[in-house]
Amino acid sequence: MTMRACNASLAALLMLGLSMAPSPAGAVPGGDLGTLHNGQWRCEYPGDAAAMPRRVADDDFRITPDSSYAAADGKGTGSYLLLGQAMTFTSGPFYGRSFLAQGPNTILQLDAKGKRTGVRCSHSGALGGGFANAPEAGVNGAN
Repeated sequence: MTMRACNASLAALLMLGLSMAPSPAGAVPGGDLGTLHNGQWRCEYPGDAAAMPRRVADDDFRITPDSSYAAADGKGTGSYLLLGQAMTFTSGPFYGRSFLAQGPNTILQLDAKGKRTGVRCSHSGALGGGFANAPEAGVNGAN
């Protein structure tokens, strides 16, 4: 075999090997996988100039590592999924509850039809966790 034929054969084998190599996964439908900041999250109806915020203590929770949470009332633990701005509790006492991430420290509760309920939950205390790629100024320009 000539040197040119040998090089051509080697190039063909290399191309075949590269075409069989696993390719990186594409984007996840719904957005990038993320996590919320670990720690305590407090839920409330926001106040305004005329009224103080109204606490919804039954909805408080604590985010723990590995996309997990614990209900603040001690009634159990579960997991959540954050894809892009959409956050859903996928198991545990808050199973099925959905939220819209407003930034790295605030999520807005949604009803079964995807409409805002008026309840917001905010991270409280020292930061300790993710919410990757969320701008501090908020999501979609919101503050």
